[in-house]
Amino acid sequence: MEKIKFIIYLTIIFFVNIVFSQDYKLGKVTLDELKQDRCAMDTSAVAEYIFSKGKTYIEYSQTDGFKIITEVENKIKIYKKEGYSYGNYEIPFYIENNSTKEQISFSNAITYNLVGDKIEKTKLKSEGEFEEQVNKNWGIKKITMPNVKEGSIIEYKYVIRSPFISSFPIWEFEKKIPVLYSEYFTQIPEYFIYNSNIRGGLNPIISVDKKKRTITLREIEHVQGKGKYETAVKSNFVSTNIDFEQVETKYILNSISSFNDEVYVNNIKNYTSSISHELAATRYPNQDYKNYALDWENVVETIYDDNAFGGELNKTNYFEVDFEALLNNINLDEQKISVIYNFVKAKMNWNGYMGYYTDNGVKNAYKNNIGNVADINLMLIAMLRYGGINANPILVSTRLNGIPVFPNRNGYNYVIAGVELDNKTIILLDATNKNASPNIIPERAMNWFGRMIRKDGTSEMVDLYPKKNSIENVSMLAELQTDGTIKGKQRKQLTDYYAFLFRNENGNRNQENYIEELEKTENFSLVEEYKLDNLNDLTKPIIETYSFTSNSLVDIIGSKMYFSPMLFHQITENPFKAENRLYPVDFNFPIKDSYTFSIKIPEGYVLESKPEPINLVMEENMGLFKYTVAENMGTIQFACSLEINTPIIESAYYQHLKEFFNQIVLKQNEKIVLIKK
Repeated sequence: MEKIKFIIYLTIIFFVNIVFSQDYKLGKVTLDELKQDRCAMDTSAVAEYIFSKGKTYIEYSQTDGFKIITEVENKIKIYKKEGYSYGNYEIPFYIENNSTKEQISFSNAITYNLVGDKIEKTKLKSEGEFEEQVNKNWGIKKITMPNVKEGSIIEYKYVIRSPFISSFPIWEFEKKIPVLYSEYFTQIPEYFIYNSNIRGGLNPIISVDKKKRTITLREIEHVQGKGKYETAVKSNFVSTNIDFEQVETKYILNSISSFNDEVYVNNIKNYTSSISHELAATRYPNQDYKNYALDWENVVETIYDDNAFGGELNKTNYFEVDFEALLNNINLDEQKISVIYNFVKAKMNWNGYMGYYTDNGVKNAYKNNIGNVADINLMLIAMLRYGGINANPILVSTRLNGIPVFPNRNGYNYVIAGVELDNKTIILLDATNKNASPNIIPERAMNWFGRMIRKDGTSEMVDLYPKKNSIENVSMLAELQTDGTIKGKQRKQLTDYYAFLFRNENGNRNQENYIEELEKTENFSLVEEYKLDNLNDLTKPIIETYSFTSNSLVDIIGSKMYFSPMLFHQITENPFKAENRLYPVDFNFPIKDSYTFSIKIPEGYVLESKPEPINLVMEENMGLFKYTVAENMGTIQFACSLEINTPIIESAYYQHLKEFFNQIVLKQNEKIVLIKK
């Protein structure tokens, strides 16, 4: 046993030595690397990072002061056409004003291909590099690598120069494709104290060193002349050296498998392995120790005090004339909320840009009928307040923005409206989507908790997930023919988020095209008498009815017929396939799916067997499943319901959830058996 432990120990030491001795540099592409036709770690991978190296350090200049510099070098092997997208790369950068912004530059960008037995190099040209401004605070720098093919190797380096010392980048070890080697190196002078946070299930090898460094300052010294030249002034350059200690930390991970974008995950990057830093304090020479570790109260106060946020809430003159006519003879708060909300939704069009600061201001947005998220929703709040409604902004981090680790202004990137009724009930409103309604906000904004900021400066966490189950209620009358054909009429009713999603997806679609797709999706031979009610009336549920004919739902073997009483509504496979799961399951909203079918048995057949009833209940009532089949006077009576009452189910319950769905799939795919008399 001791011998085995010793061998394992030597193996680990050997592996670590290899890792640290490898020389990962750009420009060193070999024939063997180009000839490699698949990823050794994962043969299904479309591409892999041969290495990804990053270094973040702080630089000082007498003209610009301290800047945070990040250098990144990537070397990527492309295996399949689906991996061509890794030849495109984009980096967002922050803009405070024309003179204060992050700057990004690319270099050493080359595509390598094997042509015969020679290596062909294609360098990135200027036309493959783009920069665009998304809004007044954000821009994007992009590259599109040339001549990318199956078998290519792509290399590039980029540098981010940022004047925002608090904006330390997040280094992601795990990516959507395998990473053979990932290294992140930080060099932090003693003047800056950062809190670091390692997230995810992987543990990097960490080495820390402290080194002496020197900053040289050059100043001009003016010297009075002597003797007959005593009126003259002479200028000399004087250099001053300042010694300081620098903490250097290296993080290394090897052979990192790709992460799988599993079902029901709001943002996988919330859970993948990464490291982030928060500026906690500064201690410059001959200056007091300054604490920067903010709490969320400090963050929201800073945001609210900005003219592009709080200042816009105080503007009313641009809508006052329209407003008086809008609320004529309307006194009840609930009616005022509805009228104002629907007015803003109808008038304004979202330009696709997010942010909690306005772009061109609410006045210009109102005039031009278009604006970003803040333009529209801050305008909505201002109008509600003008009408005497207790409305306040709620700062949100969208699903794509993730869940912030540290309190900081970049932790939020969106704003919605919150109306408080009786100091208890909070109604969530977002006017950027025409199909949204009270407490039905776009899914992009439905991310854990937001923070409401009141006029008096206080703030409060607000749960953004709905409490009410969205309902899909399906009823059907069907008749089974002796040749296995089923003819029936279905009525489907959708409420809340189910209705919202249906309207978003199908509201502007041609009905004829929709019916064709319905026939294809459900494998119907014919759909007739299609009718859709309440598509534009957001106060009512969507109701869809149609008649259908299908000849693919029944198997006839000898004298018997086999079919699922769910017909075309069953779940055919368990969405939860992973053996284990380290992060929560996010269903977005609680649901209740109900099915009530009446299926007439054809002449000459009788029921031989049917599935047994089942009643499943998850722990803490998180989920329910009921299923019953009965036969009465030649007709199958079927009822099934599925409830998910908890929109977020923690990973501790994953095995229970997986087994819950296993039993649902098994039961829903059991067959009714009919036999000839």
